Amino acid sequence: MKHQFMRLLLLCLLGGVNSEVGAQILYATAVNSGGVAIILRVNVATCEVCEVGPASPNVGTEDLVLLPDGSTLNIDAGGIRRLEAPPSVNIIWQTGNPQGYVSGQLAPNGLVYLVSPAGLAAYNPANNSITFIGPWPASVGGVGDIFYIDGVLYVNAVDQAFTGILIVVNVSDPAQSTSIPWNAGYTDGEGGNWNGVDGLFFADASMQLYFYNPQDESVSTLCLELETQYALTGLTTLPPGLPEFACIPVCTTDAGELAPGGPFNTCVNSPFVFPAAELTDLDANDLLQYVLFTNPADTAGSIVALSNTPQFTFAPPLQTGITYYVAAMAGNGLNGNVDLNDVCLDFSNALELIWQPLPAIQLTAPNPDLCAGDCRTLELQLSGTGAFTLAGNLVSGGNVVGTFNETFSGNTGAIILCVPGGTLPGPVLVQPTALSDAWCICE
Repeated sequence: MKHQFMRLLLLCLLGGVNSEVGAQILYATAVNSGGVAIILRVNVATCEVCEVGPASPNVGTEDLVLLPDGSTLNIDAGGIRRLEAPPSVNIIWQTGNPQGYVSGQLAPNGLVYLVSPAGLAAYNPANNSITFIGPWPASVGGVGDIFYIDGVLYVNAVDQAFTGILIVVNVSDPAQSTSIPWNAGYTDGEGGNWNGVDGLFFADASMQLYFYNPQDESVSTLCLELETQYALTGLTTLPPGLPEFACIPVCTTDAGELAPGGPFNTCVNSPFVFPAAELTDLDANDLLQYVLFTNPADTAGSIVALSNTPQFTFAPPLQTGITYYVAAMAGNGLNGNVDLNDVCLDFSNALELIWQPLPAIQLTAPNPDLCAGDCRTLELQLSGTGAFTLAGNLVSGGNVVGTFNETFSGNTGAIILCVPGGTLPGPVLVQPTALSDAWCICE
């Protein structure tokens, strides 16, 4: 390969839109308007773009490298992070970036070469170690992206006079690297093959995709406007042997919103009724249901009850005193219920609910014998949440001969009951008719 081919690269885009398509998938880091990065999959042949993982601060805003195990190495000023394979953005390993690494490239030897203004380093995916190899030649004033073209490793850079150069990297001794003129400036690129030509795909933080052909030093516009709202900041390809990452479906299903409120405390003898979800968006295959669950961090995995209407009734296996959550759920219908495996499954906001037990009472009389006109003190044991109100009757011979209505602040108390004069001899029944506590009424 002749190194002088890079001298005349001009972004005049005279090549126009390439009409000869070939099968090529690229992966890109892209940054949204909020400065948060996402990983995109780009079909160069069709210019179709899809997300393979959600936007996350864990995704590097400067560059990414796909590793042979499917995980991703993400690079930006905030640090270097290794994430699980898309669609996950969970961090496996991370470190800071005081060296200022700006880009990386997976090499055939399994290492990832990292570029910083200070020089070249190697990241080893086997043990997550970074080893500094050596500095750049003194003539190098700044560095950008690193990429292979036709088996040769390059870094686009500037010299001390800020003139564009392309470093031909000596990976054994970076200080012995050579350089050639480079007029394109910083290029977010990835070497690859397009229609049988080894060259460079690049995007330059735009929504357009280009290809540099070293055989005739031309630049072709492959995609005038990629189907994305994100500006591409880095490109890479999938290592051999790995299946392409699946696109995250574009979902319109929306379970809507429940009217905010609560926390709610509902008695076990009353249903919990709440307003139906609003602002829902259901397609032709979708169902809307309501779920009662226990773990807001795992809604689908902690569902204990389903309802087709916005209400729930206390029944096994529900328990009193435990915090439950209620939400609307939308997704494809499956045998009359929402399919929990639907990739577009959606939940609304959640309401907090505690089922409260009914209050209870025990009465004891130290001396149950009394005559007409006599009074006795009855001791009470109350269960529930105070304060309590107790109402009832005194019954003799099937007739109500007295009533009582008392309030108690705690779970114990006493009540004085008197048998009216003239009451016929025989048992007098103390008959509670209503007991309420802070939450419930037992009648």
